[in-house]
Amino acid sequence: MAKDNNTKYSASQEDSMKSKVEIKQPLPQNQEKISRLVGSVFIGMGILLVAFGIFSFIKFREEPLLDPELEAPAAASVTSITNDETIVVKGEAKGYDSIFVYVNEEKVGEAKVGDDAKYSFEYTVEEQGEYSIAVAGVKGFPNRYISPMSESKISVVDYTSPDKDTVTIKYGPETNKDTFILIGTTEADATIEVKRGTESFEGLADKEGKFRIEGITLDEGKNVFSVYITDLAGNQVLLDEKVRITYSASGDVNGDAVIDEDIPQAAGTFDEIFGNQLMMLFGIIALLAFSTSSTFVYLKNRK
Repeated sequence: MAKDNNTKYSASQEDSMKSKVEIKQPLPQNQEKISRLVGSVFIGMGILLVAFGIFSFIKFREEPLLDPELEAPAAASVTSITNDETIVVKGEAKGYDSIFVYVNEEKVGEAKVGDDAKYSFEYTVEEQGEYSIAVAGVKGFPNRYISPMSESKISVVDYTSPDKDTVTIKYGPETNKDTFILIGTTEADATIEVKRGTESFEGLADKEGKFRIEGITLDEGKNVFSVYITDLAGNQVLLDEKVRITYSASGDVNGDAVIDEDIPQAAGTFDEIFGNQLMMLFGIIALLAFSTSSTFVYLKNRK
């Protein structure tokens, strides 16, 4: 009886397990062929896409072909002179994808052209000197074409400060006026700054290096100013020599405390010349009055 029960239990357990296991039937032969064919097609397309990508990348990286008919973009803005290590090139390149930047006729980099047709590129220099900057426009894919180079512009990198030994300044050490004039020479186109505390007075040297700064205000008593020279590149130097002037409103020193024999006021003779001219004017008026009265008396007596 026990044996029959065990046999029944095993059969029941087997049926339960079969109901839980899904038995898959093999695919029909034609359907399996179709699956393999579709898979092969996708694999082939993937290989072709990879091959095209590699080809396009290699083709794009090649130097573009020169098209003389293309109009060269302009390097509208190039750092003209600086004491920095970076030259900035900016401009517009409408119709181009990118631009090549050339320094001294050698390609140094590439910049993308934005949707607004503008581009910007920074070139880092290794030493001071003059650099010739030009650009060319590039467009096309995968075949790329390049325009002729633009007209070059010169950028000067200068790390050298003005030479203090070549700077000359002239002024009078005493004055009875509340302002004075400073004249002198330095390198061409430099900026001269006369400074005392928060007060600052500036002048610009001409092409020959001559400068003249007027209206520098003074306080009663002794005044001390520092002089700074800054070149076009931005290099600045502080002169060792200070400007020292004594201002006394009750003093008898003529002029604006500047030494320049070509300028009467600066030489301290302005008041004397003005006085002499005034006396001469009065003398001429007196002479004319005497001549007129004498002529009138003479004509009256003849009548």
